Amino acid sequence: MSPSRRALLTSVGAASATIAGCSELSREVTTPDPDEPPESGVDELPDPDGHVYGANGEWSTFGCNAAHTRAVADGEAPVDGVTERWRVEVAHSAYQEPVVADDRVYFLDVDTLRVFDADDGEERWTIASVDSPPLLWDGVAYVSIGDAVRAIDSESGETLWERTFETPGRVATPATYDGSALICGVGEQVVSLDPENGDVQWRRDVFGQVIDHAAIVMGYSWIVATEAGMVYALGDDGRGRRRWQLPAEPMSPPTVDSDTVYVNCWNGSTYALAMGADADTADGIQWSIETGSAQRGIALADGVVFVNGRSLQAISSGSGTRYWEYEIGDWQHTAPAFGRDTLFVGGDRLRALDPTPGDGPDGGPALRFDREFAGRVGPGPVLDDGTLYLVAEVDDETYALLALD
Repeated sequence: MSPSRRALLTSVGAASATIAGCSELSREVTTPDPDEPPESGVDELPDPDGHVYGANGEWSTFGCNAAHTRAVADGEAPVDGVTERWRVEVAHSAYQEPVVADDRVYFLDVDTLRVFDADDGEERWTIASVDSPPLLWDGVAYVSIGDAVRAIDSESGETLWERTFETPGRVATPATYDGSALICGVGEQVVSLDPENGDVQWRRDVFGQVIDHAAIVMGYSWIVATEAGMVYALGDDGRGRRRWQLPAEPMSPPTVDSDTVYVNCWNGSTYALAMGADADTADGIQWSIETGSAQRGIALADGVVFVNGRSLQAISSGSGTRYWEYEIGDWQHTAPAFGRDTLFVGGDRLRALDPTPGDGPDGGPALRFDREFAGRVGPGPVLDDGTLYLVAEVDDETYALLALD
């Protein structure tokens, strides 16, 4: 029996979306063939200052872009298989995925930020006591270190400035949309910093410790989640535009599109929060669905939400209907990455899937290729310039950060 046949689960009626009038799809077991992928590349990369997701084709922050969609914009991705370009041994407990920008790979090896040359894996510089993966923007790495945000020259590793806070609570890694401001959590405050020198531009009190990596909706509303289950939409001056109370603590930073916020929580459910004033529910929760807990974020592409809650699931962004569920092995430290009409995900191996064979998600997924290692795959994969970066068990109790293309 092929891996795709073993893995494809079609019990789509097993979990229900809690939205009025929404019923789960049901269909017979199938093993579809993948569609032909599009040609590699795009005519022109989007301008990150004007693009809806603040994306320029690089995986320069958590979730790839300012909206955390985990979808690259450069049209480059391996769709027929991969070969190993380089590997670097890392700790087995390094659970954060890398970010990639300016031909460098930034990997948090437990609490040490290690920076590698993307071409050959040579280590360039390191910094200790880093709390979460950095934000890369315009040749600068912004990192959270203890009670401070530090700006580091990405070429040399030298500190450009550091802003220390006396506010109780953890300092979160900043986020940005167009480089005009850094938005970060400092305990129970949201703070805007000047990227040039770290000066505070404004502060806003919220309820609960702010979770790392705020997201942004079309360049106008910052979405901030807290450990108290609160989600806020803030303007670029810090003024509140909307807020939601979730029934549980968010598991990972939110993902957004033009009018909806998607959040996975510790209770194993994924929620869609409506941004518009015409939301049809009083609490603003457009739909929710049991997915399991997704520790490494949610992917979003072409109106489909992809969640790994110990199985990979495709869900309609509009209705919360589950299109399909696919077994990838019992490993939560992986999340899908999307590029060139292909979904890449770890688990018990690396898989590349066509999520919409036959031009519809309800017919999917279909396996393009897979690649086995000695054990589990993830954190990662992330995708940059046609190369996949991920951590895998490459030998018994030996783990490595790999570059595959």
